[in-house]
Amino acid sequence: MNVELLNPFTQNFPEAVVATLEDAALCLRYNSTGRFIAAGRFDGWTTIWDAETKGIIRTLEGHVKGVVSVSWSRNSKYLLTGSKDWNCVVWDLASGEREQTVRFDAPVSNAVFHPRNSKIIVVTLTTCQTFVVDLRQGVSPRRVELAEDVNVVTVGEQNGTAPVATNGASTNPKASITIARFSRDGKTIYAGTSQGTLLIFSSRNKSVSYASPVKSWRRDAKPVLGLKLLRRLKIANNCAVKHMEFNQSGSHLVMNSTDRIVRVYSIDKEPGSIIPTLEILHKLQDPIQRSPWNAVSFGGDAEYVLAGSGNIASHSIYIWDRTTGDLEKILEGPKEPLSDLDWHPLRPHIASLSVSGLIHLWGRHVHENYSAFAPGFEELDENIEYEERESEFDIEDEEEERRKRQQEEEEEVDIDTVDPLGGETLIRGQIPAAIPRAILPAATDEEDTWADGDADDDNEYDWFPPVRLDEEEEEEDAD
Repeated sequence: MNVELLNPFTQNFPEAVVATLEDAALCLRYNSTGRFIAAGRFDGWTTIWDAETKGIIRTLEGHVKGVVSVSWSRNSKYLLTGSKDWNCVVWDLASGEREQTVRFDAPVSNAVFHPRNSKIIVVTLTTCQTFVVDLRQGVSPRRVELAEDVNVVTVGEQNGTAPVATNGASTNPKASITIARFSRDGKTIYAGTSQGTLLIFSSRNKSVSYASPVKSWRRDAKPVLGLKLLRRLKIANNCAVKHMEFNQSGSHLVMNSTDRIVRVYSIDKEPGSIIPTLEILHKLQDPIQRSPWNAVSFGGDAEYVLAGSGNIASHSIYIWDRTTGDLEKILEGPKEPLSDLDWHPLRPHIASLSVSGLIHLWGRHVHENYSAFAPGFEELDENIEYEERESEFDIEDEEEERRKRQQEEEEEVDIDTVDPLGGETLIRGQIPAAIPRAILPAATDEEDTWADGDADDDNEYDWFPPVRLDEEEEEEDAD
C-alpha cells in the first residue's frame, strides 16, 4: 500500500484481529522492516513468519527447552534466541544454521543484540545476573557482568541516587538486575533492578579498544572488572522492573514494574556526552481493575504507548497518547490472557501473543476504494442518466492499437529499484535513511569505534532469507 493513498486524518492504531497464526509461541518480535515475525516456541524451536503471506519461511531447531527471548540484528540477517536450557544461540538466517552458542550457569530470561554489531549481546538470567558478552575475535574478557557496587564509579547523579562510598561502591545492598536493554545508539545499557532502580552503564568495555580501520586490537589498556555506572535513578519503591522498551529514535523510554504502573520517560543528552537525563512524562495504569501488565511497547515512533493487560480473563491492549497521556483505545481480543506483544515498526499493526501460543495480528478494516483500480470509476448513491460521449464508441485503428501494445511489451521493467514506505527510492542492498532501526551511522566517537570493531556483515537493507530447496522437497515428500 502506498503512503500517498492513505488518509492522513484516520487513526494510526489498529481496530481488531485480522489474522491468527497457529503456533505454540512464548515470545515474539517484528524485524526492523516489519516483514517478518520471529516466535520462540515452548518446545525449543523458533519459527520465522512472513507477515505478508502468513507463512513460515524458517524453522530453527537448537534448544531443548522453551525459547523465552528473541532479538533481530539491525537488518535481520541474524537472530538471537535465549532459552530456559541455559543457552543463547546466534542464528545465521542465510543458512539456517547456528553461528554461535553461549552457555550460562542458569536459565536465560532475556537477551538482545547490540544495535551496531550483532557480535555483542547483553543477557539477563533468571538468577538476576546480567552479562555483556563480546563474541568478536581477540577480545578478552568475553563476558563482563553488570554490577552496581563492585569497581564502578557513579559519574552522574539524579533524584533517588544511592549514597556512594569513597571507593565508588554503593553503601546500599546490591540490587538484582531483572532486565537490561541497549540504548538505540548502543552507547549505554539500561538495567532495571528488583528494588525499582534504573541503572545506566556505559556499554563500552574499556579493557578492549578497537584502534582504527587497520583492525588491530590494543591490548595495552588496563583491564577493569566491570562497566562504568553512569547514572542511578529510583523508579519505584521496592517494586521490580519487569519490562523496558525504547522508541525507534531512542528519545523515549517506557517501563513497567510490579506496582502495575507504566512509566514513560523522555531521554535527553548534552552535546558530546553519553550520560542521559531522564524526565518522567506520564504514569499510566488501569484505575478500575488495577490490572498488571505483561508487555509494553511504543507505536508510531512514540506517538502511542501500549501495554498488554495481564488479566487472566481477557486479551486486552491499552493504547495511550504519549503526548497527553489520555487513553485512546482498549482493544479487546480473544478470551484468553495476553503474554507478549510488539508494534509493527512502520505500520499501525500489532502482533500479540496469547498464553496458548497463538499469534494474533491486529490491523484496521480496509474499505475498498474502487477508484484506485480504475481512475475513471465513480461510486453513486443513486442511479443517474448516462450521457454518451461523442467519441466513446468510435472504431479505432486496429493496426495502431497493435503497435501501441507491442511498444508497451518491449519496455524494460525495473525490478531492482525498491520504493519503501517513506517514499525514498533506493537500490536493493542500500540502507535508507527513512527507517531508523536499519540505519548504521558513521562512527562519531570512541564508543562507536569500539562497537564497530570486527563488524558483522549485516549491511544489506531489506535482506530476505534465500529459499532453501531442500526444505521445499521435504515438505513435498511429507505431503
